[in-house]
Amino acid sequence: MDNLSIGPTGQRRRGWRQRLKTTVTAIAALAAIATAGLSTRPAQAADATKITYWFWGESDIPGIDTWMKGMVSKYQAVHADTQINVVPQSSDTLIGGFRLASQSHSGPDIDTQWATLPTLTPYWNKAAVAISDYVPATEIAQWVNASENEAGGKIVAMPIYLIGVPLVWNKDLFKKAGLDPDKAPVTWSDFLADCAALKAHGITPIGMGNSDGSFGAWMFAIYLKQELNSLDELKSAIGNTGGFSLDQFDGLLTKMYAMMADLVAKGYINSDVSSLSLTQGWQLFPQQKAAMAFTTDGNVLSWGKTLGEDKIGVAAPPIWGGGKLADTYDVTQSSDEFITSWAKNKQAAADFLVWLHQPDNMAALYTQTGAFPADKRFPTSSITDGLAKQLFALDTAKQSIWLENYIPPEVDSDADTPAGQLILSKSGTPEQAVAIWNRVIKKWRMQQIPEFIQFKKWAGGNS
Repeated sequence: MDNLSIGPTGQRRRGWRQRLKTTVTAIAALAAIATAGLSTRPAQAADATKITYWFWGESDIPGIDTWMKGMVSKYQAVHADTQINVVPQSSDTLIGGFRLASQSHSGPDIDTQWATLPTLTPYWNKAAVAISDYVPATEIAQWVNASENEAGGKIVAMPIYLIGVPLVWNKDLFKKAGLDPDKAPVTWSDFLADCAALKAHGITPIGMGNSDGSFGAWMFAIYLKQELNSLDELKSAIGNTGGFSLDQFDGLLTKMYAMMADLVAKGYINSDVSSLSLTQGWQLFPQQKAAMAFTTDGNVLSWGKTLGEDKIGVAAPPIWGGGKLADTYDVTQSSDEFITSWAKNKQAAADFLVWLHQPDNMAALYTQTGAFPADKRFPTSSITDGLAKQLFALDTAKQSIWLENYIPPEVDSDADTPAGQLILSKSGTPEQAVAIWNRVIKKWRMQQIPEFIQFKKWAGGNS
C-alpha cells in the first residue's frame, strides 16, 4: 500500500517529557492560538453545542491532523448542532499547557495526553472525568489497550492508534558482516555477537540519538521491564507500598545502566549519540550508516520505502532481562483522549470520540496515515503490505507494556531522562545514574503528596 510510507515517526512523549517545565511564553502562545483550530464549518448558531478539542498526534503520526480535520467536517455535516474546534498541540507544551488550563478550568472540553500516568494524574486531580461514565462498556470492549488508562475500575481515556517499537536491521549490512540477514538476534548473546561482527567490519551496529534523552528513556521502557516479574513491582518501589522496595528497584536499574554503559564502551552505539536527537539519530539507518535501530512501526515502513522492504528485517527487541515480563512486547497507544471535568456537554464530547471509532473512520486513519487503529473491529485484511503485516503481527501477538507509561511524569522528566543521558554520554557511572532516580523519587513523594497518595491507591488497586 503506497500510503504506508506516511507512518508514525514515533516522537511519542518518550524524551519529550523533560520539557515539562515549559516557559510562560510558550504557554501563553498556546493559549493565544486556542481559538484558531481545525474546524472547517462557518460560525454556527449561538445555541450550538461547542466542543474545544486540544489534539496532539502529528509528532507520532504525520498526517493525523489532516485526518482529524476531515473527521470533524464529516461529523459536523450530520450533526449541524455541534461545532468542534480542534486545536493542535505541541509536544513541548502538552502537559504544561493542560496543567495551566486546569487551574482555571478553561480551555479544552477534550484533551490529548500521553498514556497512563500523564492521563491518570489529571483524573486524580479532578481535571478529567472517566470516559467510561459516558460510553457503553460494549463499545469500550472494542478499544485496544484501553486498560492502560484504568483506575478504580473505570477507563479514563480513549485510545486512537497503536505504536510498536521493534528492532530493525539492515540485511545488506548484516551480509557484509558475515551474518545471516534473515536471522534476528533473539537473545542478548545473539545481539552482542551481531554487534561485534558488525563493528569488526567497520559498520556501526546501533544508530540512535539521545540529546533529548529519548533513547535512554526507551532503553528503560524496553529493558528495565525485562527484569520485572510484574508491573506491581515497579508500582510498589515508586509508591512505597511494600513487597518490592526502592532498594530492589535500584539494583535492577544499576544492572540495566551497566548494560547500557557496556554497549557504549564497546563502540556498539554511534559515537555521536549524545549530540543527536532521537529523530536525527534515526536518520543513520536509512542512510545506511548504522545496521540496527530501535524505532517505531511507522519509521520501519518509511525506511522500507527508502531502502526496499526486502532489505529490512524486523523483530521484537532481543531478550536481556530475566524477569517474567521479559517476553512481553512494547506496543502502546502512546497518547489518548479524555473529557475535562469542566466540559459543558460531556456526553456530546463522548459521542464524538466514540464516533471516531466507527469502522469507516478507523479505516480512513489507516489508509491516510498508515497507523494501526486501536480498535478490534479494524479488519486485518486491510493490511496487504508485507512489512506492515509483520509489524501488526508483532503488535498483536502477545501482552505489551511500555514501562515509561507507569512512572510519574516528574520522575520521568527529572530521573529517567537525565540518568540515561549520564550513561550514554559517558559522564557518570551506573551508581550515579541510580542516585538520580533515588533522589527524584523521594523528592516526588515529599513534594507531590496528593499525587503520591493517589498513586499509592492506584498501585494497590484501590484508586
